[in-house]
Amino acid sequence: MHVWRIPVVADSAVSDACARLLTEAELHRGKRYTRHDDRLRYQLGRASLRCLVARYLGVSPQQVGIEPNQAGKPQLDAATSAAANGVLHFNLSHSGSWIVAAFARSFAVGIDVEALSAKSASARMIDYVLSDRESQVLRGLPQHKQAAAFFKGWTSKEAFVKGIGVGLSAGLKSIEVSVDPDAPARLLSAPPEHRPDLWQLRTLEVSAGYVATLALALPPASAAQIVEVAVDSARSVLEHAGV
Repeated sequence: MHVWRIPVVADSAVSDACARLLTEAELHRGKRYTRHDDRLRYQLGRASLRCLVARYLGVSPQQVGIEPNQAGKPQLDAATSAAANGVLHFNLSHSGSWIVAAFARSFAVGIDVEALSAKSASARMIDYVLSDRESQVLRGLPQHKQAAAFFKGWTSKEAFVKGIGVGLSAGLKSIEVSVDPDAPARLLSAPPEHRPDLWQLRTLEVSAGYVATLALALPPASAAQIVEVAVDSARSVLEHAGV
């Protein structure tokens, strides 16, 4: 499987090219972002995703149909899925200066990246995201590690619920993961209907000041070769797709 890391940097030409690749629904959603940086991050993410899917399927970006499922997870539309024989799984996340996208041929994936922020790791957010047991582990860590522990837990849970395709409706506190920033990422428990026995988590190194986790629909005993690909900008993705 591949993980792409794309810095959020674009000039007006790239922004215009990205906009031309978005559907009317995506353009409408992009206009909801009042801050330019948020709108740019969304447009670059969706356009880059369409170009990367096209690259894996050997078609033009204009031939790629992507639609959200009921929980909002991007997926191939029926026509594109049929053309791909249903063998391409992907997921996307973006935060701050980075976009990350995960692709796999034979198993579902989820990915999440978050910019580290002590302000975001508030008592209210800890209570919303972490279970009582996870909160106890976090508060037992040195103060300087607690923000990293919170974001490790948050990205681990987000990657998992995005991977299973249910979003936040799963209830983050019902899922337990390793929050120790010095320990490997692990899915410890989840409601049985989510088949936690079929999933494993991996920590990703994106950039200083960021935490990212990848969820793979593989039993823990299975291994997957992960190839991380960093590109200079969204321009590289667009140019490779012929945009």
